[in-house]
Amino acid sequence: MQPDWNFPALPGSDLPPAPPPTFPEAFDRWTRKTLAYLPVASGGQLVGCLYASKSSKAAGYMRRIAADPDNITRPSFWNDRLDEQYRRGLSPVEAIRAWIGVPEDPHMGGVPADAHEHDADSMQQLWAQLNPGDEPLGEGPWVQDDEFPSGTPLDRSKGWSVPHIVQVPSYATDTTTPVHYYPVYRNRDVIGYLWAAAAEPAADYLPQDNFGPDGYSGRGLWIARLQDAYASGRTALEAIRWCASLPYDEYSGVIGPGVAEQYAESLADLRDIAGQ
Repeated sequence: MQPDWNFPALPGSDLPPAPPPTFPEAFDRWTRKTLAYLPVASGGQLVGCLYASKSSKAAGYMRRIAADPDNITRPSFWNDRLDEQYRRGLSPVEAIRAWIGVPEDPHMGGVPADAHEHDADSMQQLWAQLNPGDEPLGEGPWVQDDEFPSGTPLDRSKGWSVPHIVQVPSYATDTTTPVHYYPVYRNRDVIGYLWAAAAEPAADYLPQDNFGPDGYSGRGLWIARLQDAYASGRTALEAIRWCASLPYDEYSGVIGPGVAEQYAESLADLRDIAGQ
């Protein structure tokens, strides 16, 4: 007896897809900007600080490990309090100041009424002040304050330059003089030729045309090797002779030991050999 693979439809399968999840608006927790900060005390003991960026939308609670070893409970409590102020339209600095003198929570502490506001150059500096001798604070996520580490804005409309391609210095790729060359092999097939001019700084990789796309797929590594040779100050001939000593690559092949250096009267003659 054959099994019946026609399963009944699940209840509610004709319902429209669920909307994407939404997240409450909140301050960012990481910033590379200058901070203002206020102490948080519990029972007269410093347990951490509320910090706020002076020029971005970051604010949060930073704990003093010696007095607050729990890295979840008190940070969550104070971060939630600050995010309430965010939803009320307060700036980060206004949000931390709003808790000065508010009666101390019996478990989470509070900002004393006589607390003085101080500045820190970075989150890492504030962490080191609170936790001397402990592991330093990491750099955090790559994007902070809507900027990359270089200061480039995440939003391209706020200052990105026109993208451009940087050309890596290398040898000229054309010549009117005679050329020396090596065949490049992969699995005993000639897939291309590495050539150099003796009379001028010109060298390149020339794919074997009748080998199809495989002749072109390995070109990138040979070009990168020529760029390295150029950067090290080798002449074009020295470059291809150095390349002849390099090991086999799965895609780019190899020249191999014992392969003779060959000569063509012109690059056009070598192109004829390559079927181009």
